[in-house]
Amino acid sequence: MFKRQPKDPPPLPVPGTLNSLREQPRHPGRYMIEIGNVPVGPLSAESIGALGLAKGREVDEALLLRVVAAARAVACYDKAVAALARRARPRADLERWLRQREFGGEEIAPALDKLTELGLLDDLAFARSYAASRTVGRGFGRRRVAAELARKGVPRPIVDQVLGDLAEELETSEPEAMEAAAEKRARSLRALEPEVAQRRLFGWLVRRGCDARLASDLARRLLPR
Repeated sequence: MFKRQPKDPPPLPVPGTLNSLREQPRHPGRYMIEIGNVPVGPLSAESIGALGLAKGREVDEALLLRVVAAARAVACYDKAVAALARRARPRADLERWLRQREFGGEEIAPALDKLTELGLLDDLAFARSYAASRTVGRGFGRRRVAAELARKGVPRPIVDQVLGDLAEELETSEPEAMEAAAEKRARSLRALEPEVAQRRLFGWLVRRGCDARLASDLARRLLPR
């Protein structure tokens, strides 16, 4: 069976002459440079200006280190933007995601700060949207939603604030949503022995964040012995 040979790692840049500087066609505002015919990037227009880069400039070791650091910072920011474009994330979750891609804190913190400043990264807005979609939209209980938000790294004060804001609405909607979900689940359990069916429905509801007393009542009412 044919095995694909591993690719050789790209050559590391070394001090030399900056012999090419060009914008990436598919990524406007991002530039690649070549130092001694070795590509380095992506770089932003701001970083190019700040570093004083221009075709023909001699790049010594000190400047090269700054160029490589700037390229990693831009790459980290671009990865973060792409991740947020796919789905909303809280700050801690996005930070974990970036660390898994081997970016360091010196690259991650400025990227997240910039995204926060631009309003693209907002734990409060994320928590509000997430809580509403899980409680009102999918019938999850407040306990389940609080646990999920905490697992995603949303600070506890924000979780408490968001669920507090939803408390009045959930006083009526949460029991109704739990009952609707329980009725649907109960239909798939009626072939079981009543005691087993009740136990499974009760456990399923509690895992969704339903209050234990309500879960017990629904299990007994929907799956009578």
